[in-house]
Amino acid sequence: MIKILETLLANLQAQRDIVLVTVTSSAGSAPRGAGAHMLVGTDGALLGTIGGGRAEYESEKLAQKYLQQQRNGSKKFILAPNDVEDLGMICGGRIEVLFTYFDHTETTICTLLQQIIEQMTQHHAAWLLLQSDQTETKLGFYSRETKFVGFEVALDKIQKTPQFWQEKQTTLYAEPISQSGKVYIFGGGHVAQALAPVLKPLDFYTIIYDNRPKFLTPEVFPTADELIVGNLDQIEEHIKLNVEDYAIVMTRGHKSDFSLEVQLLNSPITYLGVIGSKHKTALHHRLLKEKGFSDEDLKRLTMPIGIEIAAETPAEIAVSIAAQLIQSRAH
Repeated sequence: MIKILETLLANLQAQRDIVLVTVTSSAGSAPRGAGAHMLVGTDGALLGTIGGGRAEYESEKLAQKYLQQQRNGSKKFILAPNDVEDLGMICGGRIEVLFTYFDHTETTICTLLQQIIEQMTQHHAAWLLLQSDQTETKLGFYSRETKFVGFEVALDKIQKTPQFWQEKQTTLYAEPISQSGKVYIFGGGHVAQALAPVLKPLDFYTIIYDNRPKFLTPEVFPTADELIVGNLDQIEEHIKLNVEDYAIVMTRGHKSDFSLEVQLLNSPITYLGVIGSKHKTALHHRLLKEKGFSDEDLKRLTMPIGIEIAAETPAEIAVSIAAQLIQSRAH
């Protein structure tokens, strides 16, 4: 999403009007759900996708029409053969698309976009807000640091999923565009080196934590957001874990893995995954119970880590872990 906003800002600063195309709701089988975006200029699509196919093609043409008319609009697409409008698609679902026109002469929009991008860059939880009628666009955002900027909506519209609603003749939309949860990878070995670049395009803020400085370099982890050298037995000296965070344990030894499990089960993190075999899982469960952890506590421990896809290589294991993190974030 940050690329979409950066490109939107760059076009406005270059004195080019632009239309932001947004899927605001979907039902049934649809290529993309709410929150899919595409930018359209006078020459056509610039960046992003709302799922491809005929719906995207028609949306691009509509966006160029609204760009010429300098106004906003919306359109419902039925993604199945129908008597009203046959798009030649057999998905069987439907989507509603919002077309938001941005006028480059509205300098306050650029200022707001810069603030939104700053919040995202600093990895703060932030929500994009759009308000439009036929002729006017209002941009706003909400974050815990800034509260509402631009305009306000009811706090119950600030959700983990995009929200789209009408108030009289006005269309409103609120979308989470940045979350503050971080992925802590404990251990900088081969699987961590394969996993970090997979997480980058998925918008996971990634921190590699290890007690071996030789692994924690920009050359080894060029896509990591942070590298922390620290004691594996006392991680609280270097980090503060929150309920929105994820932890992945894959150190070079069972002893350090177990020490981390104890520390992390005593933290509020939302996800804890540990690499290992079924034998290791059974052993660690027994040892954790001896430490006083209950069966309910152990339900928080995902071990072996990753979605079952018969993964064997570090690259394959990285894909299975990334998929599980996507699943956890969605829930």
